Amino acid sequence: MRLTLYLIMLIHTCIVVFAIKNNVTLPKFSSILVFGDSQVDTGNNNYINTLVKANHLPYGKDFPGHIPTGRFSNGKLVPDFLASILNIKDTVPPFLEPNLSNKELLTGVTFASAGSGFDEVTSAPLKTISMFKQIEYFKAYIAKLKYIVGENETKWILENALLVVCVGPNDFIFNFYDLPLRSLMFSMDKYQDYLLDKLQIFVKVLYDLGCRKIGVAGLPPIGCLPIQITVKLGRGRQCIESENSDSELYNKKLMQILPQVQAMLPGSRVVYADLYYFTLDLVHQPGKYGILVTNDGCCGSGLIEVSPFCNEFTPVCDDPSKYIFWDSVHFSEASYLYLAKHIEKDVLPQFNSYLILPCIKVKAMTYTIHFIVMMQVCTIVAAASNDLMRLNFSSILVFGDSTVDTGNNNYINTLAKGNHLPYGKDFPGHVASGRFSNGKLVPDFIASTLNLKDTVPPFLDPKLSNEELLTGVSFASGGSGFDDLTTVLSGAISVSKQIKYFKEYVSKLKRIAGENEAKRILGNALVIISAGTNDFLFNFYDIPIRKLEFNMSGYQDYVQNRLRIFIKELYDLGCRKFAVTGLPPIGCIPLQITAKFSFSKDRKCVAKENSDAKLYNRKLSQRLLQFQAMLPGSRVVYTDLYEPCINLINHPQKYGFKESSRGCCGTGLFEVTPFCNEITPICDDASKYVFWDSVHPTEAAYQYFAKYIQMEVLPKFQHDAYYIL
Repeated sequence: MRLTLYLIMLIHTCIVVFAIKNNVTLPKFSSILVFGDSQVDTGNNNYINTLVKANHLPYGKDFPGHIPTGRFSNGKLVPDFLASILNIKDTVPPFLEPNLSNKELLTGVTFASAGSGFDEVTSAPLKTISMFKQIEYFKAYIAKLKYIVGENETKWILENALLVVCVGPNDFIFNFYDLPLRSLMFSMDKYQDYLLDKLQIFVKVLYDLGCRKIGVAGLPPIGCLPIQITVKLGRGRQCIESENSDSELYNKKLMQILPQVQAMLPGSRVVYADLYYFTLDLVHQPGKYGILVTNDGCCGSGLIEVSPFCNEFTPVCDDPSKYIFWDSVHFSEASYLYLAKHIEKDVLPQFNSYLILPCIKVKAMTYTIHFIVMMQVCTIVAAASNDLMRLNFSSILVFGDSTVDTGNNNYINTLAKGNHLPYGKDFPGHVASGRFSNGKLVPDFIASTLNLKDTVPPFLDPKLSNEELLTGVSFASGGSGFDDLTTVLSGAISVSKQIKYFKEYVSKLKRIAGENEAKRILGNALVIISAGTNDFLFNFYDIPIRKLEFNMSGYQDYVQNRLRIFIKELYDLGCRKFAVTGLPPIGCIPLQITAKFSFSKDRKCVAKENSDAKLYNRKLSQRLLQFQAMLPGSRVVYTDLYEPCINLINHPQKYGFKESSRGCCGTGLFEVTPFCNEITPICDDASKYVFWDSVHPTEAAYQYFAKYIQMEVLPKFQHDAYYIL
């Protein structure tokens, strides 16, 4: 009864807070900052070495002064109209314009570049400004802003600026449809996910630089672009439905992702701006807007002309306002004006949905009283949680790399195997099970601690019994990582492929136990996720492929975004309790010490790699809380490997170890998998070594980690007080 009463009061609090919201007026934007492609490039390409330019007539023929400014239309673009609607300025200048005044800088610029996309491959052949290069220019802009108005005023301007992010069609047109480079690597679905990963990283970078109000445009119906109809020989010059369907699917994903991105960025407002349905409305009901021509551009034949092929010698239509498209790709000024009005009506009001500050300003006393009530509710619920029985896990499900692969690599075509001696020499029966150690791994010890089973079998073991399936398996693969690029060389099972095997497992579970019992098992399973080290070893440190694309911080964000997507997939399949490990001190792995210091006697940890691991872990521990908040009824717990591991390495004697900088197998400097084999000499007592080979810990070290998890991590799954509500 008492809890019910407070629940009613909590609901009342929510009603009051939302009532207060109704008194809020539309925020005033301090400036407008624009990123993207030709849809929003107001002239940056004029100042770079590219053929993709619009600084010649007939482009700009209806712009004030009838001058070609570099805008890919006959007149103004959406950012210009929005800036005018918001009473900021009449037009938005390009950042690269050399004579920009301080006033122009203070009220906003565009960094966009025609021909750009989220995929770096998109802008490279055209020599346009990639999205992440636009970020570099944005940093230069911030430095100028600070010079003009100082640190505090700059912070205020950025926090209150309207950011427009409008990009995407080029990625699909250049890389998938017309030049199918990426279709050799991705399915359409996966390429969309790849681009959306890039988008999320991009928004996070903008947020970290101080921006808070971000409007993100979806794709237009790409199949309705005149040039796409021409290329695909659209019958009767009708839109290409397959390309429109791809755009629609991308937009659906984007709409789902943006609220999640916003939830991860405190104080932000990340709003979806629809281009798709509005453009389709123009195409299907042109008369409603006074338009006559929907499938050809105004410039030239309207079938193929764009950029250099739409020039002073190209004939143009009499009245561009009767055309949706100016050239074979870009909208006319009239269409951009309609689109800007749509954004004014349906998108800008969404930036009005701020609750916290208005509550404090408008009715501080009321809000304070109800906040106290909410705190009381939280206190009571937390107290109630003490009466909950200790949670019992139904099974153990494991995903990741060689630290938790109990033998899956035995059954795939890869050199990364631990199915030969001396691997497994201290495992029960002294058999090489495929585990990358001399004995058991952490999942085995945890399963035993939880009274589930003595060891966790690999899912690919063809002789798995129903009982083994019911109590849990490992899907992990030595050499795997969150980045799909990690497994390309090793041939291991990528984390995204492990999801596919997990779906097979879920189907088997349903056949064995039925739908309801399978749901219960998954909802109460302990899910261990242990991966990430290989991503940095294979892609950044030892083979620096990703260094060409990311700096370290950016790559960490990319990897953690892949992790977020992975956890969401597991959640959607029924899992609720996740233990996610951070990185170990990578710079202390014997192989990394060898790579850095060769065979020097001074075998100290590589400090830079350890610093990178610590930064990754700090980000991860914060993000997991955000992930949990996005997944109702979940428990997502950070599992620290760094501190217990560094303790073993720095103070080995304290824990009964003697050697912490080299492995037990061979010289301990470089031997791993095929180089640690039956003819390789090994140390006398592996339990005195932190590392078994030059990469993987010994059974003794794994047992120590398991005890740490038992003491420090598993108890956190008891604290689910908020589930009661």
